[in-house]
Amino acid sequence: MSNIEKKPVYPFEKIAVAVAFSPNIEAIIAASKRLQNIFNVSILFIHVGNHDAAQETYLKELITRFAFEQNNHEIIWETGDTVDKILEVCKARQVDLLVAGALEKESLLKYFLGSVARKLCRRAKCSILMLRDPDLLNKPVQRIVVEGSDHPKTVATIEAAIYVAKATHALAVDVIQEEDPGRLALIRSDAFTDNEADNNREKMLKHENEKLEEILSCTDCGNLKVNVERLEGKPGFMITKYAREHEADLLVLNSPDTKLNVIDRVFPHDIEFALADLPCDLLIVHSRTDD
Repeated sequence: MSNIEKKPVYPFEKIAVAVAFSPNIEAIIAASKRLQNIFNVSILFIHVGNHDAAQETYLKELITRFAFEQNNHEIIWETGDTVDKILEVCKARQVDLLVAGALEKESLLKYFLGSVARKLCRRAKCSILMLRDPDLLNKPVQRIVVEGSDHPKTVATIEAAIYVAKATHALAVDVIQEEDPGRLALIRSDAFTDNEADNNREKMLKHENEKLEEILSCTDCGNLKVNVERLEGKPGFMITKYAREHEADLLVLNSPDTKLNVIDRVFPHDIEFALADLPCDLLIVHSRTDD
């Protein structure tokens, strides 16, 4: 196992920002400065494309406007495939968090072809923060919604969510357990009587609750208010719906177990529901244990 794989998901000591010269570039730079202040780190600005002198001048002007000091940022220019080059830099520099902008809703065509942001989410080997609608204002983080599924990655994901919540002075964290109807249908198959099915379901829920309680008891939540909710429905869809309905500022999910392909977009993997229609900013936590 490499050093990168052994490195914990937090603290965020190295942050990289994927820079595109799009209409929201000013907001992305402003958000980068807020992240730098929150986590007290240097920032790598990565742009993939021809090294254009006018663009470089404009980027440096923005960096100066938002008060980046000379010794706490670096601009990296690369040419080639955008996703490949960004991820190569993140790996070489052992980046902890990659930040990129995203569209709230993507067209059907772009959904199936895959945008740069979506590809980064699927392939990144570090945690990635997708900014749905970055703005120039310092909007406070009040509510964070985090996945609480029965999965080995969930421990690191909840710990990262608590870390971010404390750093941003969030008011509350909602840990969401999703109850998959498909799994319940298996429990209630012809192989079990109704009583056996009920008992099996109760045992399963008790086991999951105990595991989640153990995770939370071992996590330093401080004075942070942590709520636990159980929702019945399709995993990924329900937590995304919850985040939208409760006006969450940040949704935190496990990274996908495998590289997603077109089949996952026709029959969505958990994370695809969030990527298809972002309810808020999205943090995908990569545990770096199964690269």
